[in-house]
Order: sequence, then structure tokens, then C-alpha cells
Amino acid sequence: MSFLSDEISMWDDYKADYYFARDYPFGVPCDEWTKRDGTKIKISDMTDAHIKNCMRIVGEDDPWYWQFQNELRRRRNEIH
Repeated sequence: MSFLSDEISMWDDYKADYYFARDYPFGVPCDEWTKRDGTKIKISDMTDAHIKNCMRIVGEDDPWYWQFQNELRRRRNEIH
């Protein structure tokens, strides 16, 4: 492998990390949220108030927002 291809590869890795951090500042949405103290909690175990607070933190343009909204909808549908 040549020196130039190593540089390009390292630059591509840096760009990928940058774009990931930019696009997913709170990580990739899943069923567990990492709290401020570093512990994880399942979204299904969070209170409605906790979910709404997290939605305010991440904002509507973050994929987590929709994950939280889907959980609130699921709860609302279970009641009716």
C-alpha cells in the first residue's frame, strides 16, 4: 500500500467520523437512551415526562425525536 493511499484512507475515516457525529449527535436511535450520568434506560421504562424532556433536548430534526414520539404514540394506543 502506498503512502498516498494511506493518507486518503485516514482522511476518509476522519470525514466519516465527522459526518456521523454531525448527523447523530446523540448516537443512533435504538430502544435504549444513555442518560447524563452514563447509565442506559429503555425508552419503554421512561416516564412520559422524561421522554418529552429528551425530545426537547434532541429537537425535531434528530432521529431520536421520532423514536421518542413513536413510544408516546404506542402508549396512547394501548390506553384506547
